[in-house]
Amino acid sequence: MSTIFSKIIAREIPAQFVYEDDVCVVVMDRFPAVQGQTLVISKQEINYIFDLPEEIYTHLFAVAKRVAKASDEAFATLRTCLALEGFEVPHVHIKLYPMITETNLGKINPHPKEKPDAELKADAELIKSKLISTNQ
Repeated sequence: MSTIFSKIIAREIPAQFVYEDDVCVVVMDRFPAVQGQTLVISKQEINYIFDLPEEIYTHLFAVAKRVAKASDEAFATLRTCLALEGFEVPHVHIKLYPMITETNLGKINPHPKEKPDAELKADAELIKSKLISTNQ
């Protein structure tokens, strides 16, 4: 069964891409709890992160680190937080939350609204510019 993430990767569903390589993509979360929230998604459709082959697991976290550092710079964060939830979509993905205030992740917007494409595109471009400028 194809997940929503597989459809995004195949460009069947539109998304704002921040990064892509042979192993994963990074897209803007369409329903962000905080500005700049991204998803690092494995191209391989696997349900549970600990079932990933070691090289893909390691690669996802290396990409997450690069994007988090770019997000820190792009949004002047205190830090970017990372979450693995595992039940929302049966396809491995890492959520990155650029945090500009000290807020418990459990207390950030629990019912986020869909963000307009223009705003998602602007945030994606900002993160991409920092990925390029810092060459991380």
